[in-house]
Amino acid sequence: MASWLLRAQWTHRDESVEHRALRVGRTLTAVAVAFPDVHAWTQDERWGYHVLEADVATPLEEMVEATTKVLSNGSSTTRLHLQSTGELPWLFDLSMGNTLTTVSDQLTLHWSDEEALLQSERFAQVLRAVVSIWEPEWASIADTELATAAGLFRRGIPTIGWLTYVRGLVAGAYGIDINLTPFERGTLLQAPVDPTDLNAVHICAAAALVGITPQDLDH
Repeated sequence: MASWLLRAQWTHRDESVEHRALRVGRTLTAVAVAFPDVHAWTQDERWGYHVLEADVATPLEEMVEATTKVLSNGSSTTRLHLQSTGELPWLFDLSMGNTLTTVSDQLTLHWSDEEALLQSERFAQVLRAVVSIWEPEWASIADTELATAAGLFRRGIPTIGWLTYVRGLVAGAYGIDINLTPFERGTLLQAPVDPTDLNAVHICAAAALVGITPQDLDH
């Protein structure tokens, strides 16, 4: 079964709970627009936080209000973990805070579905929305198995995947076949193959364009 992650990361920034909640609401809405089957989100009971439930009939204002309750947990670090219902399962995880152990904010959307790879443009649509909503330093859609094998969860370096966003302009290089598109004060790097044909060569090629060396991948 296909297992993919959409991850985004940025340096922690202080903002109001209401502003955070609005970003969360817009993100959940973006997923629902791209995938109408995903119509409800609920707090994972294992985490023991507040519950957020919404469907297509719930006004965005109510989603924001419910999300605000989750984000107002009295802690300097916020952890919001939601799971979707519907035919296409999604997990939403947001970690925000500025402590000795948390210096960056991170958003992760995880999905597993046998038909996921056939809907790649829908996932690209969600990534572009995440970039616009959260203004991250980097974001990517990555095959979990390939990303783990390449060691790209380590050392805080960007996870490179089938589609990757990096803040700033990225220049091409002779012999590296990666599609580059300017987007939102940054660059989208896309492997020139369908997600089903993605392999480690494409990941390393994109990594080279953003300055990640083979040594980085090995440590």
